Amino acid sequence: MKFKLGDIICADGEQYRVIGRITYQNYNDHCNWDEYRLKSTDTGEERWLSVDDTYQEYSIWKMVHGLAPDRTGYHESDRGVEVVSSFEGAVDVDRGERANFVEYEDETEELIISEEFWSDGVEHSTGYYLDEEEIWLVKSDPGYRAAKAAPPIAVFVIFILIVFGSFFLSILEDIHITPTVRKYVDKSGKYTYVTSITGNDRQKARVYSTDYTLDAAAKDIIAGIEGDTEYVQQDDETTDGAIAILTKKEYCVIYPSMEGKVLVQVSNRKYAYTSGDELYEGTERATRYYRRFYYSNGYSKDTASYKSSSSAYSSYDDSIISYSSDNSYNSYSGSIRQSSIASRQSSGGGISSGK
Repeated sequence: MKFKLGDIICADGEQYRVIGRITYQNYNDHCNWDEYRLKSTDTGEERWLSVDDTYQEYSIWKMVHGLAPDRTGYHESDRGVEVVSSFEGAVDVDRGERANFVEYEDETEELIISEEFWSDGVEHSTGYYLDEEEIWLVKSDPGYRAAKAAPPIAVFVIFILIVFGSFFLSILEDIHITPTVRKYVDKSGKYTYVTSITGNDRQKARVYSTDYTLDAAAKDIIAGIEGDTEYVQQDDETTDGAIAILTKKEYCVIYPSMEGKVLVQVSNRKYAYTSGDELYEGTERATRYYRRFYYSNGYSKDTASYKSSSSAYSSYDDSIISYSSDNSYNSYSGSIRQSSIASRQSSGGGISSGK
């Protein structure tokens, strides 16, 4: 996961512009990670996004000025020495600078506190972990000019990139990543953002409206994620039943609102597991189907993934939905998936990986 200066990204449901980047190397294991300085496009508030693809750890931070954060209830989770290996944009570091760092987690292993001991003082930050799918690029801004740029790249590096650039590009063209539901809905232009709902464990769901019918919206989203679904089915006990789509990491439901509009709610599966909220402006029947479908097809698997979190289904007493793999939407998903694979193979793509 890499971003450039000027990129507009979404992190935990909020949009930010990337105004700086520092790449650190851990002195102990020599692994690298990136920290991006972000500025909210709405409020102007700043955050730091930490992206560690080696250990698949992602977190967002806020600098704390004045008194150090209270660490009551926290335990030490990591410590080491970080060395600046490169930087760009509006950041106040130099290549080769180093600092000792200590990180602490609370008992839920979700909230974190960081202490960095630089030569000119101590910096404190508070933050929390994110799932990878909660971070994505909204759009790039090639015309963005950084407040502070990194030193010029050495001539020999440019030469290597020129010589081997086409080779690396040919490899990248063979790598295919299926878009997530939320990325597709945000970028397609066919759905209008309505609101975000914050559930337990700081999990969020996003709600959109669309002019599509329930059927058209479901098929459009299935096509948008290239049929990469685990379970998809409609409440067929009514003429305008909600349509639920469960992927490896997300839960999406297309449903009628109480005013007859078509709404789309998208969240990661952890939101569904931990939050028992009703669908935003959804009918009672749509909300019931939303919960029944998840409990019937996703809950059992997710209990192992989210065992440290409290479930919203501990006292669930509703009926189970019988899933039919022959239902029309699952068949449609399968045809889209096969078409996508065939298209990539015919265009020379040899590697496919889903997210």
